[in-house]
Amino acid sequence: MEPGRRKRADWSGDEEDDSRRKRMAEDKLVAVDRWMRSLSYQGGNSIELKLENLSYLLRNEISAELRKHILQLLIACVGTHPWQSSAYATFVGLLNIVNFEFAYECLTFMMQKLHESICNREWYKVRGVVHFLVDLYNCHVVTSSSLLSFLAGLVKECENVKDPDDVDPVPQTRLDWLAYCVLSAVPLIGRDLQGKAEFEGIMLTLQIYIKKRSILPTAVLGIWRDSKQRDYLDLLWQRVDDMRRELFAEPEHQLIPRPYLAFDEALSIGPLHILRDFQVTPHEPKCPYPPPRVSFCLFSSDIGDEQRELPHVLRIERHLMEIQIQDILNSQHLERRSCADNLLAYAASKSQLAVYHSIVEVILGEMLHLPASQWININYGALLVELCKRQPEKVPRVVDQAALILFDRLDYMSVACFDRLVNWLSFHLSNFGFAFYWDKWGRSVRSPIDPSVNNLQPKAVFLRELIKKCVRLSYPERIVEILPDFLAGFLPRTSIPHFKFVDETLPGAMLSKNLLEAMRSKQSCPEMISTIINSTTGIGPLLKINVLTQNCLYLGSKSFSHTYAILCKYHSVLKEMEAPESEKQHAILGGLFELWVDSDQYKLVVSERLIRMKVIEPRSMVSWILGPQMRKELTKMYAWELLHSTVRHVRRVQQQTEVVDVDCPSEAGCAVRGILLDIVNRSVKALSAAPEEQEGSEEQYWFHWVLGRLQETLFIYAADYKNMSCKLEKISAEGDLRESISKTIRGFLAYVKA
Repeated sequence: MEPGRRKRADWSGDEEDDSRRKRMAEDKLVAVDRWMRSLSYQGGNSIELKLENLSYLLRNEISAELRKHILQLLIACVGTHPWQSSAYATFVGLLNIVNFEFAYECLTFMMQKLHESICNREWYKVRGVVHFLVDLYNCHVVTSSSLLSFLAGLVKECENVKDPDDVDPVPQTRLDWLAYCVLSAVPLIGRDLQGKAEFEGIMLTLQIYIKKRSILPTAVLGIWRDSKQRDYLDLLWQRVDDMRRELFAEPEHQLIPRPYLAFDEALSIGPLHILRDFQVTPHEPKCPYPPPRVSFCLFSSDIGDEQRELPHVLRIERHLMEIQIQDILNSQHLERRSCADNLLAYAASKSQLAVYHSIVEVILGEMLHLPASQWININYGALLVELCKRQPEKVPRVVDQAALILFDRLDYMSVACFDRLVNWLSFHLSNFGFAFYWDKWGRSVRSPIDPSVNNLQPKAVFLRELIKKCVRLSYPERIVEILPDFLAGFLPRTSIPHFKFVDETLPGAMLSKNLLEAMRSKQSCPEMISTIINSTTGIGPLLKINVLTQNCLYLGSKSFSHTYAILCKYHSVLKEMEAPESEKQHAILGGLFELWVDSDQYKLVVSERLIRMKVIEPRSMVSWILGPQMRKELTKMYAWELLHSTVRHVRRVQQQTEVVDVDCPSEAGCAVRGILLDIVNRSVKALSAAPEEQEGSEEQYWFHWVLGRLQETLFIYAADYKNMSCKLEKISAEGDLRESISKTIRGFLAYVKA
C-alpha cells in the first residue's frame, strides 16, 4: 500500500506544479497586457516606469503563447495610437537587448502588418506603423541606412507627378498620404539624420512634390470664405521646413515623446537589425484614400495668457499638439469620459502651453470639417460638455471664447457648416441651463440686428435658428426668461394651428364645415368622408384635398399622437384623392404648411410621416421643397432637414426591397441617384431664376444661402454624386449658367476626382 500511496502523491504533486505554472503564465499574460495597453494613455505612472515593469516581466524566456499575444497587442496599440509609437519602439528596443530573436520577430511582424494595412486600406494604422519603424532607429534597433532606404521607397512614387489628363494616373490623394506619412515622421529623426545624402534626397523629393501637386480642392473645403485656408500637407511642409532651417532644434515642453532617452545607455548595446526591402502595394482602381484636408485655425497665437502660450500656426509645435489631441480623439471618441480624462491629463502635462485652446480648436475643427465630420455631431458636443464639467475653471472659458469668435465670423463661414454649428451650440447650452454671454454677443455686433424674417444676414439667420433650436430643447417660457431684450425679436412665434376655414366666406368653407361635423361624430368612417367629398360640387379637386388635409390636421392638432391617429384613420381617403399626381400631393403639403405656418417642427415631422405612409411620393416632396411655393423657406434649416430625410427614406426603402448584384453594383442605387440628380437640377433652376442683385441685398443673401445648401448636399452625398460626375459636368458647362453656380459644381468635381 505504501508504494501506491507514494505514487499517487507524486502524481498529485506534478498536477499541482502544472496548475501553478499555468496560473503563473496566465497572470504574466494579463500583467503584460495591462502594462502594454497603459503605454498608450496619459496619467498614472510615467511611461519610463511602465517600460521598466514590462522589461522586468519579460526578462526571462517568453512562451510561444505570450509571444503571439505581444505581437497582436503591438499592432493593435501602434495602429490605434500612432503618436505613442515611441513608447512601443522603446519596449521592442529593451526586448532587443535580452532577446535578439524575438525583437527581430517583432520587426518582421510589423513590416508584414504594414503591407496588410495598405492592402486593407487602413490608412490610420499605416501612419502608426511608419512612425513605429522610424522610432526603432532612435532606439538603436534598426540601422540608419535601411531606415532611409525604407522611407525613400515610400516617397518614390512622389518623384514623378503625372498630369491629371494622363491615362490611369495615380490619384493625388495616394501620393499625399505617402508624403504625409514620411513628412510627419521627419521631426522624430531629423536632428540625427540631417546632412546625410539619403535624408536630404528624401527632403528634396518631398519639396518638389509639394510644389508640383495640385491644391484645387482647398477653396471648396475651406470653412472661411474671406481667407485662404492652407492645404494641410502644404502647411505641414512649411512647419517642417522651418524646423529644418533651425537644424531640427528640439521643440520645447517635450512635445515629441522620447521615452527611449531614459534608457539610452542600455539601448545602445543592443544589436542592430536591417529593415528588409519594402515595396508599396501598387495603386488599384477605385481604391479610396484619405481625402484632401485644409487646416483649421480658430485661435491666434496671442490668445493665451502670460502663463500659457499657444504656438504660432506656422510652428511645428502647433502641429505636434494638434496631432496628439487628434490621436486621443480617434482612439477614444466613443468613450467620452476616458477621452476627456486623457485630454485633460495631456493638458496638465504641458502646463506652460495653452493646450485647452488647442483641444477646443481641434474638436470644433473636426466637427466643422468639410465635406463632412467624421462622427455625428453629438459626439463632439458630449465630449466638450464632459471637458467643461471635469475642468470647470478653464475649459468653459475657452469654449465661450470659441463661440464668440465663430459668431463674429459668421458672415464668412461656409453654409455647409451652419447646421452643425447651430446643433452643437444649442446642445451645449442645454447642458448648462442655457446660460451664456448673450449680452456679450449683443455688444459684439457693430449695429443692431433686424430680427424680422426678411433679414437674411448670416448673424440674423443664425440667431433665429439657434433660439428656435433652444426652444425645442426646452420650452418657450424658459428661453424668454434668459434672453436679453435685444434678442427677444428672434423668438419663434407660438405654435398654434392657423385653420383658415373659420372664415366662412372662403371657397371650400362649407365643405370644411360638413367634414368637421362628420369627423367629430361617433359614426365617422373613411367611407362617410369620401362620400361627402365626392358629392360636393362647385369646387375643384385641389381645393377638396386642401380642405380635407386642413380638417384632419386641425382636429389632430393637440399633439403629434393625435395627428398621426387621424392621418391613419383617413389614410385611404387621402390616397384615393391624391393618386400619383404631383400637383395633388402638393395640395396636401400646401394644406399642412398653411395650417402650421408658425411651426417648423410640425411641418417637418408631419411631412416625414406622410412620406412613410406613402401619401406623399419622395419626388413630389423634392419638387415641393425646391418649388416656387417654398422659395422663402429655403433659408431655414427645417426645409433642408426635410430634404435630407426624404433621401434617407428612399435609400432605406431601396435597401429593404432591392437585392444588390455584387457583379453589377451600378444597378443598385438607381432610385437614390435619380432623386439626388433631381435635387441638383431643381436647385440649379431655382438659383438661375434668382435676380442678380447688389451685395448686401435680400436677394443676394438668399442666393448665398441656397448656393451654400447645394454645396452641402453635394458633400453629404459625395459618393453618390461621384458616380454621376458626367451629368454634373454637363450641368456646370451649360452656357447660360451663372459663374458662381458653375464654380461650386466644378469645385466639388475637383474634390471627388482628387
